[in-house]
Amino acid sequence: MSSVAVLIVGDEILKGEIDDENAPYLLHELREAGVPVERIVTVPDRRDLIVEELRRLRGLADAVVVSGGLGPTHDDVTRLAVAEALGTDLVVHPEAEARVRGFYAEKVTESELGMAQMPRGARLVDGLRTKTFGFELDGVYALPGVPFLFRDIVDGLKATFAGQPVHRRVVETQRREGQIAPCLAAAQERSPDVVIGSYPIYESGGWRVRVVLRCVDADRLDEVLREVETGIGSA
Repeated sequence: MSSVAVLIVGDEILKGEIDDENAPYLLHELREAGVPVERIVTVPDRRDLIVEELRRLRGLADAVVVSGGLGPTHDDVTRLAVAEALGTDLVVHPEAEARVRGFYAEKVTESELGMAQMPRGARLVDGLRTKTFGFELDGVYALPGVPFLFRDIVDGLKATFAGQPVHRRVVETQRREGQIAPCLAAAQERSPDVVIGSYPIYESGGWRVRVVLRCVDADRLDEVLREVETGIGSA
């Protein structure tokens, strides 16, 4: 898989009721798998906005991972939005229904059974350690927003998201970004195959700059790393 976009759904995120833990976790896992992320977008629990963003993001990446909006309440509209964005309808997924009934047993409610409705043709994607499930259709992966459940399914999808490994090197300096900027700009111009970024960090009462280099070719990366280290040292 060459690229992913991420869609975070939830009023609770935009209103600051809870912090988004899912995007950072997914970003880390995708980076380790060598899969670039094209966009991260957060939208409220509005079907029209979810549909709009899904259609846009599908044009930017091979796959879209959606977090949230799969529960049993009135504001859980992700299933319907995915179906609309993909031009299909919702139907009861037999295996999903069996799992929901198995989990809640005789206490199951009609609202909870609604979680077994999926876009027509969707397949379940499973958690690595639990019976948690989301669904996938046409490159859209809809996962629950609860962080524990989201992570469980992401861990189960690692093989699916495997891309070309990207090697990473880090060098830190006490010099200011303005001092090392010419060196980094020159290195980036000479080496467009290596992504170079600089990130100021403030810790323990002092500043430093972390320079991160990424490339699919480890030998080439080490070559540019030596160039950057020399340039920073003489800046």
